[in-house]
Amino acid sequence: MGRKAAYLKDVLLWAVLGLPALWACLTHILADRYTWPEVIGGLATIGVAVALARPRPLGAMLVTAALWAGSVAVRGDPTVFFPALAVMSYLAGVRMARARPALLGLSAAAVVAAAVVPFVRWPLGAQWDLGAWFFAVTGIALFGLVPWLAGHARHQSLALTRAGWERAGHLERQRRMLAEQARLRERAAIAREMHDLLGHDLSLVALRIGALEVAADLPESRRRAAGEAREAVTAAAERLRDIVAVLRDGDDPGTSHRDPAYADPPEESVGELVRRAAAAGMAVTLHGAQEEARIPASALATVRRAVREGLTNAAKHAPGAPVTVRLAHAPGETVVTVANAAPHQPGRGVTGGHGLRALAERVRLLGGSLRSGPADGGFTLTARLPHTAAGPTGAGPAEFPVSEDDGPGVAPRPVELDLALARRRVRRTRTAAALVSLAAAAGVGAFVLGFTVYEAATSVLPPAEFAKLRIGQAEREVAAVLPARTRVDDPSWPEPPIPPGARCRYYSTSPEPFGELKLYRLCFAGGRLVGKAFLPS
Repeated sequence: MGRKAAYLKDVLLWAVLGLPALWACLTHILADRYTWPEVIGGLATIGVAVALARPRPLGAMLVTAALWAGSVAVRGDPTVFFPALAVMSYLAGVRMARARPALLGLSAAAVVAAAVVPFVRWPLGAQWDLGAWFFAVTGIALFGLVPWLAGHARHQSLALTRAGWERAGHLERQRRMLAEQARLRERAAIAREMHDLLGHDLSLVALRIGALEVAADLPESRRRAAGEAREAVTAAAERLRDIVAVLRDGDDPGTSHRDPAYADPPEESVGELVRRAAAAGMAVTLHGAQEEARIPASALATVRRAVREGLTNAAKHAPGAPVTVRLAHAPGETVVTVANAAPHQPGRGVTGGHGLRALAERVRLLGGSLRSGPADGGFTLTARLPHTAAGPTGAGPAEFPVSEDDGPGVAPRPVELDLALARRRVRRTRTAAALVSLAAAAGVGAFVLGFTVYEAATSVLPPAEFAKLRIGQAEREVAAVLPARTRVDDPSWPEPPIPPGARCRYYSTSPEPFGELKLYRLCFAGGRLVGKAFLPS
């Protein structure tokens, strides 16, 4: 449907642009009507230009420039085909992204027209006509360049509109991305709290129940019930792990937890964490408890999280093994270590690895480092946290919008910069179109004024010389006293009948360019002067 509509538009455009040629053939709007071969040739040329207008807009503009220059050279007429040149130039400006090919093409067309028009008119019997030459050269600028600049301004305005819509789409996509990131952060926060708080508490509950399961003073039925309770707690921990995995689905620790100052719920102190673990039956020792008061607030929450994560992992994987928590305050940093000895029997706690990954990311965002792994048959977790946050290590590049026009390997460029550049281009093109239009109008006005003065001065037949001319005098003798140019080719007011078979020339009686026009008419036939007359306006 779109292709059919474009075809109908092209046919309509061809018909509209061809109307002046048909009008010049069917009416007496011009002194010398166009012939049908001339009209058919003009319509065919316009059809070629319309066919090229979409795939080859520059070619369409040059075709109509050649048609217009040809009509000036052959007919001396600048009026019939200038609409085709103006419209094709405007469409070329709308459809062309680059200005240089159009400027070079129009400049070449003007040069060719300036060189060809005189050589076309001389074989047709026309005398040197400065007016035709002028129209051939400046008309291409007036009817070609100015419409092209207007079309190019339109092209850039459309590009600016498209850039605006793209910017709106970009902002909408960015808004959705931010909303999605907020949702993922919230899910990650929920998963972190469930893992850290509930996981820690469930581990301590399992540790307490395990102590009851091995108590010698309890009857067998009680110990069996304690074992079933411990298995239930372990199953609950497994379900918690599955829920945490679902909440963390698609969460990248390197991108979700961007803010190390993310608000956390009130934390237990390191001493309280150790006391709760000891009350649950864990053999845990704290060294350097007094150092907690010296830890800056920016690192304190992460220190507590490291201790809680270490105690939780020890309760899960090394039940019954002694655990040591150590706080060390070094110049510029705090070092926290949670180490457990080798367990007497393997633990049956569930392992998801989420806690250590989240803790490692939190430490990284503070500019610190985290090391964890087996040591001396047990397991050791060590976190180093600077007192002054140095920013995340290994952080990626800054994020900002990128223009869709930027190619691979090109530095990202804000979309606002593209929009500002497009606005400046539109303003420059509009200014250039206005200046060229003013320059062309001024040039045409100056030429018309100068040519009018020149034509009036070079077409004067002095009254004394006119009075000396005799009917029957040889044309060769008359030509010796005639001026270089005629003033007009055909007067616009009634004149006496022209002698049969004669051709007449019209000369001015005065060099005054803007006064009342009065003419001398001389008619020649058979090489002799056959008529002379004075034609007042």
